[in-house]
Parts: sequence; structure tokens; C-alpha cells
Amino acid sequence: MTERKGWLIGELSDRVGVSAHTIRYYERLRLLEPSKRTESGYRIYSEENEERLRFIQKAKRFGLSLDEIKQLITIRTKGTPPCASLKIMVKQHLDDLDHKIEEMVSLRRELASRYEEIDRLLSDSSTPTSEEIFRGKICGLIESID
Repeated sequence: MTERKGWLIGELSDRVGVSAHTIRYYERLRLLEPSKRTESGYRIYSEENEERLRFIQKAKRFGLSLDEIKQLITIRTKGTPPCASLKIMVKQHLDDLDHKIEEMVSLRRELASRYEEIDRLLSDSSTPTSEEIFRGKICGLIESID
């Protein structure tokens, strides 16, 4: 019986903290080199596979998508350090995040303003709402907004 070098998918999964399903998915996406197989067909994963999985996990902490991670891996595979590409990707993520934050702050201001109006109109929850104030098919507070 020959001794195997490496880990079965469940063992690698435990070592890295990534599900076996995710490992197979990364293989399908070509983020991970296809594993070798035992004579009985079980996947055997190497230290390089473990290192790659750890790289993917760390790269995801930078906010990178799997496509971006694949780009970095491809650049490195061609012999070039991908750090300049990483800088561009992270800067783009920062810019996108700043834009989303601005949108969220604006939305919060708008919602706070609308809430204040609703709260003013409904200040006494024991009083039934007046159809004159809340004209609309469902809720005039929503339908009256331009």
C-alpha cells in the first residue's frame, strides 16, 4: 500500500477552515489547482493547495472578489508580482465604499426627515388617524411623496 502525501478534502477543510464544498467550488473556478487523486479516486491536496486557500481567505479580507483574486493569481503565475494590481483593486474598493457611504448618509438624512414628519402627524398613537391627513389608496404618507 502506498502512503499518500497530502490531505483528503475533509482534512484540508479542517486545517484551513473552509468547507469541502467551497474547496471544490474554487477548483471549478480554477482558483485552486486540480487535486491529485488516489487510486480509489479520492482527492489529495498538497501544501501548495493549503497555501493557496489561505491566500484566498486573506485576499477576501481585502474586499476582493473571487474574480479579482483569480486575476492576481494569474498575474503571479505569469511571473509578475501582482502587488501593483492589488493596489489598484483596493483603491477602487475604497472609492466604491466611499460612494456607498455617501449614499447611505444621504438616505439616512432623508429617512430621518420623513420619520420626523410621520412622528409629527402621528404624535398621539391613541388617536385614530384622520382620512383627511392620510389620503391615499394604501398609505397617503407614502403616496404623497414626490
